[in-house]
Amino acid sequence: MFESEPFSLNPVQFFALSCDCHYLSKKDQIPSLTSYAVPSTHRLTQEEIFAKVAMGWHEEGIAVHIQINQPASESVYPLIEQGDSVELFFDTRDLKSAGFNTRFCHHFFFLPQAVEGILKGEKTHFRTEDRHALCDAQALYCQTQLRKNDYSMKIFIPTQCLYGYDPKQFDRLGFTYRINRDEGDPQHFAVVSKDYQIDQQPSLWGSIHLVK
Repeated sequence: MFESEPFSLNPVQFFALSCDCHYLSKKDQIPSLTSYAVPSTHRLTQEEIFAKVAMGWHEEGIAVHIQINQPASESVYPLIEQGDSVELFFDTRDLKSAGFNTRFCHHFFFLPQAVEGILKGEKTHFRTEDRHALCDAQALYCQTQLRKNDYSMKIFIPTQCLYGYDPKQFDRLGFTYRINRDEGDPQHFAVVSKDYQIDQQPSLWGSIHLVK
């Protein structure tokens, strides 16, 4: 690289991002947007923040509460990133040495409004035989509340949809998210998709510590 050539460096190239994920007293508890908040990384990713994210864990799964501070617009399927949607990425072993999705990796999506009857599912992309069967979309829970100026989504991903999820043995998960909108750039945690293929690079995802 010549000195006159422009280049950019993402902060995640220098250090790993991590945060605590607190325990839920019951699996149907809704994580508070304050006490269970996932920290915003918009100052590192240099993005506009338009959503609040909260997450908690239970032996029977992971609950996520998201508030999008703008009205719901159009959702698109299967090109979900082109419309309103939420994508959640988990690695139940947080294998930072893996340069591709292993059987412990998961890529879930949730739409605020159905497209041809589709609201949610798993679309994890594997490049090797190290894989798991994609979960039954009916096992995922998502309730969306649409309002005039904003909307919220309450999500629960049960243990049966999280291959390798075992909080007693592994108290750390790889994690990132991408919240898409019909107009405007998405919001991320830790890794920006314009720089990386975040759906296929779990080594760049942040980490969450399961705190009880």
